[in-house]
Formats: sequence, structure tokens, C-alpha cells
Amino acid sequence: MCSQKPEEPIKLDLQRWERWVQWAQRVRGDVKSALGDRVVFRGFSDVVRETQQWIAEHSGARFCEFVARSYVASVALAVRRHPRHHTDAVTLRGLLDQVQRCTSQLTLDFYIERFPGNGEDHFLATSTFKCVSRNGSAASDEIIKQDMDELERHTERVEAFVDTQLAHLDRRALATQATFNDLDAALDALDRVACKYLTLLTGGYRDTLEGTIQEPWMDVFAIPLQKPHAS
Repeated sequence: MCSQKPEEPIKLDLQRWERWVQWAQRVRGDVKSALGDRVVFRGFSDVVRETQQWIAEHSGARFCEFVARSYVASVALAVRRHPRHHTDAVTLRGLLDQVQRCTSQLTLDFYIERFPGNGEDHFLATSTFKCVSRNGSAASDEIIKQDMDELERHTERVEAFVDTQLAHLDRRALATQATFNDLDAALDALDRVACKYLTLLTGGYRDTLEGTIQEPWMDVFAIPLQKPHAS
């Protein structure tokens, strides 16, 4: 839990920094995939709302319920992976724990050395560094903790839902229902925090990992799902 006392400091060197970059990229892939699933599910939901009567007339309710349950399970499990630190798994919380244990060593000078270049590059790196530093010279423990708290606050209901209903059946299940709004809030929090630390560790700028699907994937709803048999 975020209220626990931080673990002892660890040494920040180039090897650990590279490990953080690799972890951030893996977190990126997981969060981006969940956000992509949300895009598809929202598109599917729009089609269902627009054609409810047609779907009902063709006994499609069971399939639509299956899609909704599958989406909830998939995204809830993705959310559940990241608010906790696991020693044998890559999680967003685990990454934040590591950064928090190195705040005194994560200085502006060390950070700028990770992004060599001209004056403009150094200006961008300095601006980026301020997202984790109050004084501009070293990372701030309280800022990292605020990000941990945000992650925990927005994901706790989904986490409880997974623990009591997806991982196993629990007598507390009725008290730990998660809504689509809970899923959205959890995904949005993951997106914000992941983008912040991905930008910190890899440079550039991004405000969301949610992308636009390029292919016309919704065209499938305009044709029979099952190819007609040749006459």
C-alpha cells in the first residue's frame, strides 16, 4: 500500500536506468493494449445501441453479453496487474517503487546525461524532469508518492472486483461490484501515470497511449459474420 514506509534506497546506475526504460516499454505495451480494447468495445457498444431491436430479433443478446463480460474480464485483469509491486513481475507500481527509492540519486545532472544533445534537447530534458522534481535539481519523493496514490485510488474498486469475482468466487462479491465507469477511471489513471514515466524515461512527449485504429475494423458489422454458403 502507498501508506507503507518506502523501502531502503537502491543504487541508481546506468544498468538500473536501462532496466527502468525496458520496464516502462513493457508497461506501455500492456496499457496500450487495454486502451485499444476499450476503443473496440466502445465501437461495438455503439453498434449494439443503434441496432438493439434487430439484435434481439435474431437472438443476439447472449453473444453481446459474452463480449461485454470478456471485455470487463480482460481490462480488469490488465488494471489489476499494475497497482501492486511484485518482485517477479513488471508492473507500473513496481517501476514507481524503484524510482522512489532512488530520488536522491535521480538528479537533473544524471538525467540530462541520459539525453545528450544540443541546448534545445537539454531544455526539453530539464522541463520534463520538473514533472518529478519540486526543486528542479533532484527527484521528489512526495511527487512519486502522489502518483502512487493516484494509481491506487482509481484502481482499488477494479482490483477488489478481480480479487473477489475473477480470480475466485468470494462471499464479498456483492459488495465489490465494478462499473464501466470504474474501469474507465482506472484505465485513464493508468494511462496518465504510464505516459508521465514513459516520457521521463524515454524522452519525447505523450499525453495518452490510446491510439487510433487505422484499418476500417467496424466494416465487419455491415456484413454477415458468417460467410454465405456457395449456392
